[in-house]
Amino acid sequence: MKKVLLLAPMSSVHERFNKINIEVLNHLHCEIHIAANFECGTSEAVNHNLLYKKNIESQGIIVHQIPFQRSSLMKNLSIVKQCRNLFKKEQFDMIHVHTETGGLITRLAMPRNINTKYVYTPHGMSFYKGSSIKTWVLYYPIERWICKKMSYVLAMNQEELEILNGWNKTSAQYIHGIGLDVDAIRKILVDKEAKREEIGIPNDAFLVLSIGELNENKNHEAIIKALAKIDKTNLYYLICGEGHLESYLKELCASCDLSNRVILAGYRRDIPEVLHIADLFAFPSYHEGLPVSVIEAMAAGLPVVCSRIRGNVDLIEDGKGGFLYEPKDIDGIKTAIKKMVENIDIEQMKKINLENVEQFNCEIVKKETMNIYQKVI
Repeated sequence: MKKVLLLAPMSSVHERFNKINIEVLNHLHCEIHIAANFECGTSEAVNHNLLYKKNIESQGIIVHQIPFQRSSLMKNLSIVKQCRNLFKKEQFDMIHVHTETGGLITRLAMPRNINTKYVYTPHGMSFYKGSSIKTWVLYYPIERWICKKMSYVLAMNQEELEILNGWNKTSAQYIHGIGLDVDAIRKILVDKEAKREEIGIPNDAFLVLSIGELNENKNHEAIIKALAKIDKTNLYYLICGEGHLESYLKELCASCDLSNRVILAGYRRDIPEVLHIADLFAFPSYHEGLPVSVIEAMAAGLPVVCSRIRGNVDLIEDGKGGFLYEPKDIDGIKTAIKKMVENIDIEQMKKINLENVEQFNCEIVKKETMNIYQKVI
């Protein structure tokens, strides 16, 4: 029986991104190990992580608690030895590692003279078109060094695939994201009026929805500033997510006189239902790999207004399934949202997104993953 480790800094990455990988490894009759930090975050988050840990252990998966830290390279360097000891002890046939942090720690921890093969999914490299020279100088050589020892590096957007092909065509592999059960989201039935009332959205409002952590990269403030320029009292904005910018965004809403029309709903477990009460999905990020929330919005039949960045441009063609704009282009965002409110080709955009999202369906990604894993192990 082949022994495989799935490694990511946070358990949430496994829960969100490794479902199909686990299914494929079970089909291949592998002994599955998972390594992550299950004890990081708020008490609510930790409780949820521990429930997930208990669930996967009940499936026969072996779990390793590794104290990865969020956004702290130096603290994460302290766990290199722990990871190296784990790799030596278990002698895995394959390690599939997720995120740049996971990739860097794994690369530093790789033991010599062990026949383990490595698969790497960056989930969005830190350098990208439009990022600063400093970012390229710092992250480009690090990422290339990480990828050098990988049997396969899985790109989920065309920009990264082009870069990876330039480094090593034999290890670069395109994959259609993490796989989404498109039918399950599309077929969700929800009492729109009741769900809106629960959240505090008038039934006749035009609802713009964003999903994502409240941080600088997600750039929710751009949508708020754009809404402040639109004279529509029935235009509401719902943000599902939590993060350190919550107070700042509330202050921004107050200064824009939007406090009664912008709702910060925090972390929610009913995202499929929430998608079906919205009229438009907004995604103004500066930096992404292949955004799952945009794919989910497309599966729910929503038109999308999003930033013109890698990942987004793989999903939305300007003027077709929605509109693309630069992340800092407040006037452009305003114009795009206003067109949507005025119902410009919105039904056609919904149709296009429902058609295009099929290529990211879980069955397609499952076949791609099976092909990769069979080659490696």
